[in-house]
Amino acid sequence: MLAGILAVFIAPGTLNGSSKSSLSSLEDKLAAATAQRVSAEKALTNAESSYADAVQKKQVIDQKIYALNLEIDALVALISGYNTQIETKNSEIAAQNEKLDAQYQMVRERIRAKHEDGSIDFLSILFDTDGLRDMFTQVDRFMCMLDYDERLLNTYNLGLDRLEGLRNDLTSEKAELDAKMKALALRREELDSDLKAANKLVASTENRLASAEADLEYIAQVELEYSNKREELLAELARTTNEAYVGGEFLWPLDGAYTRISSGYGWRIHPVTGKQQFHNGIDIPAPYGTEIYAVNAGTVVECSYNYADGYYITVSHGGGVASFYSHLSKYRVKVGDKVTRGQIIANVGTSGYTTGAHLNLNIYENNAPVNPLSYFGG
Repeated sequence: MLAGILAVFIAPGTLNGSSKSSLSSLEDKLAAATAQRVSAEKALTNAESSYADAVQKKQVIDQKIYALNLEIDALVALISGYNTQIETKNSEIAAQNEKLDAQYQMVRERIRAKHEDGSIDFLSILFDTDGLRDMFTQVDRFMCMLDYDERLLNTYNLGLDRLEGLRNDLTSEKAELDAKMKALALRREELDSDLKAANKLVASTENRLASAEADLEYIAQVELEYSNKREELLAELARTTNEAYVGGEFLWPLDGAYTRISSGYGWRIHPVTGKQQFHNGIDIPAPYGTEIYAVNAGTVVECSYNYADGYYITVSHGGGVASFYSHLSKYRVKVGDKVTRGQIIANVGTSGYTTGAHLNLNIYENNAPVNPLSYFGG
């Protein structure tokens, strides 16, 4: 229906099939993101009835939050597409109004001119002509004038119909936009609710872990297991690629407003368990969704999830040097991507085992963790 309306009412070149295709593509992305969210919701419902521990529940909540972020991105892009369509339609309506104004003035001028000269009628043709030839000439002229006036009025009426069609389209597209805006608001409310649920779950888990040494050992084992796997991956990468270190000065991974370190490299009291633990990175608090930058150029070698780290990314910078970013809310890259220094690669989140939104940054040198601050001048 939309294609037919555009073909009739919109001037060539002002809005082509690519706009419809682009909007359709955005609709498809939204549908895919919605399906992913629904799937995550079902997993969460199943987890509530069958999973006995908070570890698995937190993981499925993280998955739903990640899916919600994707759906919100798709909705924002789709809303932008509708706004573009509406702006184009408003331009078309303005052009059609201008065209109708010109036609209306022409109709008025015709009526005025005919009134002033008294026009001609069939009686004047019959009694005021000089001979048969003159009469036929006058009749022909009179019929041409009637035909022109009729065509002029028909064109004007068709223009009014087109204007009405454009206005109906605009009303329909605005209704669609309103529906998407409401859906976006609901998804954001849902995201806030899930974030609170995730934080509440961590808080309840904190109370349990404070008195349960077995759970503490489990979490430490998970962190150690994935850390060892990461070191093995980096070592294998160094052996197989022989890529030289890219060199250059490291860039701080967050906006300059977020430089406070809540937990540094080395031995510390774990913020959740209250137990002593060696921290092989640094924690940088920042609002949920804050953009994360690659500290240097390199290749993305990991985009994955585990309960301790949540969603995380590892970037190899060559020569056995790599950077690791965890507790993310969203990836902006994928495995195999070549990234540049300062490129946005992810967003800050609360996924995994955390007490609040922050970025955990690890730096690996010769496939082992080192103090990240040594790469940032102290």
